[in-house]
Amino acid sequence: MSIAVIDRAFSTLEVLARTRRALTLAELAEESRLPKPTVHRILKSLRDLGYVEQNDRGGSYVLSARLASLHEYGRDEAVRAKARPLMERLHAAFDETVNLGLLEGITIRYAHVIETAQPLRWIVKPGARDGFETTALGRAIVAHLPAEQQARLVAKACAALPARGRRAARTALEQELAATRHRGYALEEEETVAGVACLAVPLAPLGEPLAAVSMSVPVHRLSARQRSAMIAAMLQTRELKAANA
Repeated sequence: MSIAVIDRAFSTLEVLARTRRALTLAELAEESRLPKPTVHRILKSLRDLGYVEQNDRGGSYVLSARLASLHEYGRDEAVRAKARPLMERLHAAFDETVNLGLLEGITIRYAHVIETAQPLRWIVKPGARDGFETTALGRAIVAHLPAEQQARLVAKACAALPARGRRAARTALEQELAATRHRGYALEEEETVAGVACLAVPLAPLGEPLAAVSMSVPVHRLSARQRSAMIAAMLQTRELKAANA
C-alpha cells in the first residue's frame, strides 16, 4: 500500500471525526476533496476492517466504536502519561495554562489542559481543534517532522486559502517552520486568539513526534524576562526522557 493511499484513508477518517455525524459518500468526497471512486474504495476497506460502519446498504458512514476506543483509551492516555511531568512542572513554575496537543491530519487536537488559577486567562477545552499552521503547538510538531511529510502538510494546509496570496502564505509558513526548528520552540502571538500568546515545544524527545506542549499566556503578562524564563524551562524537555524511559 502506498503512502498516498494511507494519507487519503486518514483524511477520510478525519472528516468523519471532525463532523461527528453520518456522511454520505458524496459528502465525504466533497469534504475530503478526493474523487468519489477513491473514497468508495477507502470506505470499503475501512468497513471491512471494522473502523467505519454503514447505515444500511448504500447508506451513510460513521466511525465505529472500535476506532473510538482505540483513539481515546490508547494513544491519548499514553501521551498524557509522558507529557504530565513536564506540564505539571511548567504549571507549578508559572501558573499559566498548559496544553497538550496532538497532530491529526492538518489540525491540532487538544488532548489535555491544566488551567491557570489566575483570573485573566484563556482556556481551550480538550477535544477542540485548530489548524496546525496558526498554532504554536502545530508549528512545534510539524517543524521537526521529516521534510517530505512536512511539505505534504504545508501543501494541504495552504490548499484551502484563496489563490491570490497562497504562494506568499506558503512561503511565510515554511520560513516560520524553519525558524521554529532552528530555535527549538514555536511562538504564536495573537494569531489564534486576540490578546493571547503561546509558546510550545515538541515531545519528540519523549518518543512522541506528533505531540507538543504549550503555555497560553495573556500578552500583557509575557514580558521579555518572563518569555526568556518560560523558553528556558520548556527547552528542558529532553531531561524528562530518562524519567519516562
